[in-house]
Amino acid sequence: MNDYADYLNQPTNNDLGHIAGNDGMPLLGRAIAFGMDPHKVCEQHYRQYGPVSRMKMGPERVLLALGPDNAQALHLDPDKNFSSEKGLERFKHLIGGSLIMKDFDEHRFQRRLMQTAFKTAAMRKYSVGINEVCARNITAMAAGEQFKFAPRVKQTLLEIAAQTFTGVSGQGGDGDKLTSAFQRFVEAFDYLFPVYMPGFKYFKGLRAKRDIDIFIKRLIDVKRQNDDDDILAHFCRETDENGNPFSDQDISENFVLLLFAAQDTTTASLVNAFYELGRHPEWQQRIREESLAIGKENLDFDDLEKMPSAGLVFNEAQRLHASVPLFPRRSIRPCELSGVEVPPNTMIMNAITYNHRMPEWWTNPLQFDPERFERGEHKQHPFLFHPFGGGAHKCIGMHFAQFVFKTFIHHALSQYRIEMPAGYTADYQYMPMSAPKDGLPLRLIKVS
Repeated sequence: MNDYADYLNQPTNNDLGHIAGNDGMPLLGRAIAFGMDPHKVCEQHYRQYGPVSRMKMGPERVLLALGPDNAQALHLDPDKNFSSEKGLERFKHLIGGSLIMKDFDEHRFQRRLMQTAFKTAAMRKYSVGINEVCARNITAMAAGEQFKFAPRVKQTLLEIAAQTFTGVSGQGGDGDKLTSAFQRFVEAFDYLFPVYMPGFKYFKGLRAKRDIDIFIKRLIDVKRQNDDDDILAHFCRETDENGNPFSDQDISENFVLLLFAAQDTTTASLVNAFYELGRHPEWQQRIREESLAIGKENLDFDDLEKMPSAGLVFNEAQRLHASVPLFPRRSIRPCELSGVEVPPNTMIMNAITYNHRMPEWWTNPLQFDPERFERGEHKQHPFLFHPFGGGAHKCIGMHFAQFVFKTFIHHALSQYRIEMPAGYTADYQYMPMSAPKDGLPLRLIKVS
């Protein structure tokens, strides 16, 4: 497609002086202020300049397009005005050939690769391994005294990824090696500079991607022939509209994307939910009662609807502490957002984390109130609450993420209560994902 190839080759436009905004400091722009508190920067821009304004993130000018109307325009994009591939170009070396980096027909083609892996029948089979890993790791967490929750839950989810994604056990041998590579790869996504030298995150991430790629490609031929039920096996057996298998490179690139999307965001969801549950023990008890009413140790995929309170807490934790704080696009041709003329090849950011707290839409937006989702506050606009994106790029693994979240919650709260240090209030970081800076100290106390 000529238009597709053409816009991919165009340089990013920085000529945005005609649009109201605040470039910020020389060289750094507003990058430091935005990283420290994106809500404050977004609120300043929204009140002073309106829903669309310019700012600098480092040397590059971008448009900050805020609010649910702009989220809808960027996600649905009926006129094909916005590119995800160019918006995410910073991560090209890490996930360059994957689904999230593709636009339009190319995106639809890649999305087909993942479809079977996330259907209900497949999800039911993943549940056995997910329950086993959650139960074992939660028991270990509760065996000691106070611990930092974030690194322990991250390790748990990395083990789930190794087992569920490839069928390789996360305990010993290949499982440990794969889990270690997963961790180094995921940590590379918040690199500051693309320095390919030992000791730098970017270098470690690319080396880890190489190791994962080698490991995955060794398995592809075997997985194409057997009847394994892991996610990689589904990828290997999937075919395009002509009945042809996807290439080894397509499989590998999308596998590492899925690793990042499923692991890091779900870690953030659990950490933020446990922080809020620690501050609101009445919600712990409400979830515990629903969990015990299910009447069995392990949670099946078909049990998801039996834990509605956990679902409300998941949504409210995502609203208050969005796992994906913003999503970028780049304009392809001249277009309009909120009445502002947007030049072609312009970088645009919509801040999910701000949309989820706008006082125009949410009642007491800084208050933890899961029941707002029972009242339907999020239904005022189809893109007021969009933790999993929307349109063609809506997260294909969102039900997987919700199942992992509820399974972990089920095993934890059916047996233990969360206790944080007396008087503890988390000091939050917001980028690259929202989470307590200190890793969230807590204890799991056995309930009688």
